[in-house]
Amino acid sequence: MRVVIVTESYPPDVNGVAHCAHQTARHLAERGHDPLVVAPATASGGPGRTGECPGVRTVRIPSLPLPGYPQVRVALPSRRVAAALTAHRADLVHLAGPFVLGARGMAAAARLGIPAVAVYQTDL
Repeated sequence: MRVVIVTESYPPDVNGVAHCAHQTARHLAERGHDPLVVAPATASGGPGRTGECPGVRTVRIPSLPLPGYPQVRVALPSRRVAAALTAHRADLVHLAGPFVLGARGMAAAARLGIPAVAVYQTDL
């Protein structure tokens, strides 16, 4: 199964959302599935950087630091989310948050007719 994980946070970020998204991608790859992670670009890495997990490709979306919390990157609205779903020929979209990327992932999945599931692991 080709699964696209759309997440607002992914390693090298150190937090619960990043950890859960990383573990989900890793477990899918270990079980023979083809995961793709869509996440904000890091301060040191740009869009399109390869994945941090063996067997998992990562598409990085241009991002900016969150004012007051520069270690948190916020993805800019981008057509790259829909392009990633299309290029990966996704069977399922896993949304790991409701923010910019999550909203773009949900809209793209609906427009492309791809089933989506959503989880949320953070208390704001």
